[in-house]
Amino acid sequence: MAVLKIPTGTFLFILILSAFITDTETARCCFSYTRRPVRCARLLGYFIQEITGTCDIRAIIFKTQDERLICADPRMEWTQERITCLWEKAGTMEYWNNGKNEGWLKRA
Repeated sequence: MAVLKIPTGTFLFILILSAFITDTETARCCFSYTRRPVRCARLLGYFIQEITGTCDIRAIIFKTQDERLICADPRMEWTQERITCLWEKAGTMEYWNNGKNEGWLKRA
């Protein structure tokens, strides 16, 4: 039986790289929803997450003034109210679509 020897440094590099790739991928997906409503004044915009191979729930991802991303259930009344509020601010916002996500963000 042949034994494959991998240098420790190479093994650690591969381990860290795979953890980073996993973290980066999950950062683009919501796996659960926040339970607490967020004030509209704190929101800069939102993204729409559809169900894909890596994202298994539909979600509205709000972007806050402090650059946080908050996952919300699109069926909740407060989520729809915040989207309406953001649409009312739409004169100062711009639509974007990067192929994976789309949404409205406040112009800089």
